[in-house]
Amino acid sequence: MLTTREIQALELIARGSTDRDIAAALAISLSTAHKHRENLQRKLGLHKSAQLVIYYFERFAELDQRRNLPSVLSERELEIIHLFAEGLSDKQVARELNISDLTVRKHRGNMQGKLQAANVCALLFTALATGELPLPLVRPASRCQAALPPHLLQWLLPAAHRQVPHGLDKPAGGFLAH
Repeated sequence: MLTTREIQALELIARGSTDRDIAAALAISLSTAHKHRENLQRKLGLHKSAQLVIYYFERFAELDQRRNLPSVLSERELEIIHLFAEGLSDKQVARELNISDLTVRKHRGNMQGKLQAANVCALLFTALATGELPLPLVRPASRCQAALPPHLLQWLLPAAHRQVPHGLDKPAGGFLAH
């Protein structure tokens, strides 16, 4: 059960407020604002502020009236924002999608510009409020693996994981010691 003050802090966090913003809005010290964030994460069993945004929307928020507008985010950006909503960092998203973390940062910057959000929490809040990111969260199917036929997927594996074709004593890309 959350206290009234924790719900106030949760709403500010969901809107993308920093600890400094929360402290000013609630007339509390910076360390108290930080403690509220930590306590919320601990109480709710969450690890990232981005996950607090999702929790807030699932429990407390009334969605914005702009939900039926056409999407301004690309398919790839939607894929990335879903992973942010799950609490993944830029590097974790990059590993999940097999792209560079710099590419993820570029996509994040583009999304923040399109949705006029200052940080990931504000980005998630705006995406949820406008319907770009629907609840409940359902991760979109990965484009890479679904687009390639199975006979081509085997060649994406590192050479050590491929089966050696019959009649050869070494796999492609490496030598077998005899």
